[in-house]
Amino acid sequence: MLGGGAGDRAASARSVQLIMYVVGFLDLAGVMIVIPMFVTHLRHLGLSPLMNGAIRSFYGVLQLVFSPLVVCGGIFKHSTTLCKSVLADVTPPEDRPKVMGKFNGAMGIAIILSPAIGGHLAHLDNGFAIVCSVSSVIFLGNCVVCLGLLPNELPLHARRPDGDPSKKDITTTPRNEWLSLLYEVEWKVFGDIFVVDFFLTFAAYAYRASFVLIIDQMFAVSPSTIGYIISFQGAIGAVAGFLAGRLSRFQGSSQMVLFNSALVQAVSLLGLTFAPSILLIVMLLVPLSVSATLIHTATSTLIIDRCVPSKIGSVTGVAQGIPAIAGMTTPVLAGLAQEAGVRGPGVLASVAAFVGAAAAGWAAHYRHTTRKTGT
Repeated sequence: MLGGGAGDRAASARSVQLIMYVVGFLDLAGVMIVIPMFVTHLRHLGLSPLMNGAIRSFYGVLQLVFSPLVVCGGIFKHSTTLCKSVLADVTPPEDRPKVMGKFNGAMGIAIILSPAIGGHLAHLDNGFAIVCSVSSVIFLGNCVVCLGLLPNELPLHARRPDGDPSKKDITTTPRNEWLSLLYEVEWKVFGDIFVVDFFLTFAAYAYRASFVLIIDQMFAVSPSTIGYIISFQGAIGAVAGFLAGRLSRFQGSSQMVLFNSALVQAVSLLGLTFAPSILLIVMLLVPLSVSATLIHTATSTLIIDRCVPSKIGSVTGVAQGIPAIAGMTTPVLAGLAQEAGVRGPGVLASVAAFVGAAAAGWAAHYRHTTRKTGT
């Protein structure tokens, strides 16, 4: 794999990219077949919105604890972080928005299929147990893909197209040194992205954490209908992912893509919060899904572009901890907000999104100003 000319290396890079698309698809498929049904399952067990959120916040706790330790091979749902790190290794900087968009698009396809399948399986006797079993099979299949295909491409992973492969990376960092990763990150370089990512992720999680409960409570829809609505959202996100490269070039810099997408997210969430019908909710899911995909693509691209090659693993590992903090706190706060009123989580999400959009706008202006002054 290390021999050959530029054509061979490009072909090998495309092979690695394809494998990462498949891994990302299976990873999210295994999650999304369970998550929509998990929320209603907890409600049917008699849990209040607050307790429902508290249980789901534990998932965020695990992500926060283990996000700097991606040497653990993806334990506690960090395979997405590892996939992005591999994609960054094998992809030239100019192609990263397109490749990251396709990766998000592949995961969007999982959101198209899995919730609808899970919604139908939930109608069966012991439906939730069946859904969980199918999820386990999907994750085992993902292990087979990694073990069967990826080892042949691992030599290419050691080659960085824009850096020195001999430099130390996070994959060689001992677990007991995870705190040192926080000091390795240049916060002046990445702090604005982390702040924006936190508020936008918090906003998305706040609405998503109670979305199923809200439409179930307000419109009394069936599990299969919930699955189809989430699948529709995934379809829009998948299309946006595959078009992310073109959409990003149309808007200019990734910094402006992030700002514009944050504004769209904030307005969409506000509209969804007070939508009087399922039809309007479905319509507003279109701009929300497109903006979410572009936000993921823009943040990933900005983080990688600002990294020196030897720090990509450590920075993306720490970056994964930022949304993990949101994932840890959001379900509880969204549940508490829903205790106050059915639209509480939506209001909370809208406020967080507008704060994130303001931070993204400030960062875009600041970066543009410093480039012009040369500071």
